[in-house]
Amino acid sequence: MKIENKKTWMGVLLLVSIEQIIKIIINNNFLDKSFTLYPSFLYFDPIFNRDYSWINSMLQLGISKWLHIIMVAIIILFVFLFYRYLNTRFGSNKIVNTMFAFLFAGAISSLIDKVFWDGSLDYIYVKGFFTFDLKDVYINVFIGLMILFSILKNKVLREIDEVELIRGFGKFLKNKKCD
Repeated sequence: MKIENKKTWMGVLLLVSIEQIIKIIINNNFLDKSFTLYPSFLYFDPIFNRDYSWINSMLQLGISKWLHIIMVAIIILFVFLFYRYLNTRFGSNKIVNTMFAFLFAGAISSLIDKVFWDGSLDYIYVKGFFTFDLKDVYINVFIGLMILFSILKNKVLREIDEVELIRGFGKFLKNKKCD
């Protein structure tokens, strides 16, 4: 494993640890507290989201905890394999490593929430909208970096043939299955 990748995994471990430590502290000391962070907009107001996902919560789909766990585990596996494929095909890239560190941290934190917390301890409330936690921030940082990367590296991205990328990933998966 390359040094860059070791740094990526250490970053994932650090981000997940920070997120879980915050939740432990809130759960043990501040679960019944509520206060303003930014007047008329942002509040600290912890709640447990027992719907297991934003979509399930918003649309009241009633998807079970175990189905969510299976879906998140499969997504983590495919994202991990795609990340390995990108590193194999294109080499290590700092911005890609950073992007995936945030994505993995958010996904692993989501899995931990479902398995160990029986839902998500969300604690930042945006008035009139939703309540979120640090893992949601991690996933949005990933999305923001992906957009930024698309803008800044547009010339490089134009040279990538998406069909060939998907075919290459399929071959990569097939070769991994045979290993």
